[in-house]
Amino acid sequence: MYHLKSLSVSKFLAVTVSALLFMSCNKENIINGYLPPLPLPDSVAVTYGDTVSYQLPEEYAGADVSLEISVDHPGQQVDQEHSLLDLVKKSVHFDQKNARILIYSSQLYPNNMFSSTFQNTIPSSYPIVITSKTKSGLKGVSKKIRLAVHPAKLYLKNESNKELILTPYSLYNDPQKTFDLVLDNFNMEGSTFQFDPSYGNKDSYINIVNNQIVIDQNAGDPNKKKEWVYTLRPLLLKNGYKIAEREMKLSILPAPKLFYGIYYQDFDLTVIYNRFVIPLGNSFTSDAPIVNPSRFKGKFRIKSIQLHEKSFNDVDAVFSIDASSGVIKVKKNGSLNEGEYKLVIENESADGRLLTTDFALVMQYLSGAE
Repeated sequence: MYHLKSLSVSKFLAVTVSALLFMSCNKENIINGYLPPLPLPDSVAVTYGDTVSYQLPEEYAGADVSLEISVDHPGQQVDQEHSLLDLVKKSVHFDQKNARILIYSSQLYPNNMFSSTFQNTIPSSYPIVITSKTKSGLKGVSKKIRLAVHPAKLYLKNESNKELILTPYSLYNDPQKTFDLVLDNFNMEGSTFQFDPSYGNKDSYINIVNNQIVIDQNAGDPNKKKEWVYTLRPLLLKNGYKIAEREMKLSILPAPKLFYGIYYQDFDLTVIYNRFVIPLGNSFTSDAPIVNPSRFKGKFRIKSIQLHEKSFNDVDAVFSIDASSGVIKVKKNGSLNEGEYKLVIENESADGRLLTTDFALVMQYLSGAE
């Protein structure tokens, strides 16, 4: 019994001491405590023009909280009006009401870029130190991040931009002689487009005016009979710093092209895939055709079908074509006979221009085919 009583007294003393320590620590936190750490990554990589946002703990929404921005080499003059520190301060915004930090990369320049105008090179990254402060209460904390801004990518308005190298097409005597250069999330004020003078085979007949690539009527083949390819690299510059670039193969054609196959623009080589041998009765699906310039792509249809050079009436609708893509399909069937089925495919553009091409399917009994 004595042992149990002693244990209870000991437990009581331990609880009392813990409570006193808790009260002491709590008082210490109130007087000498810190704001929560800034939840920012050590490294941030963005594409020029993008904005990144980070949510902060709710304590940062306090009216007495502020953020101080500093960088290595703060006095480095970047352009006529801004030092490195000036630009970083413009790019980092503290949304106190919502406790967020936003970084606007469009207020900076891509890293490692040199400006001949100011004889300055942007550092390999922006070494930014963000320090929180309060007028009373909790102490502030610091966080250093390295911000890397990558150049933006140029696009052509209303053109295919999927490939690494842009491949616009134009026609001789074509009324459309311009291509618009655009990029995401960018204000063009104070910036200029130009071609890289050290790259490609540009001549005086291809130029950039404002944000448009302009093709002179004398560009390309003097006789306007051969396809002509210009290798170009348009650049976007701001205060001499390169903001964006994209390589380009600009082709000028005597007439629009429609075919099933592959076009290797680098080599001016066209490989036609418009004749296939398939087991009689089997299904088949073709690849989509190529239309250049792409703006002439419209609605596709099968204009006619011939078998042994005679008109074939496809009463069972074995052959079909997707009107928007031009993909040809043959459904599994038991009604066709052996022979070569020649399809004439027609594409009608929005302005009424008609393009046609051939596609042949040879139906044969093949050993082992189902």
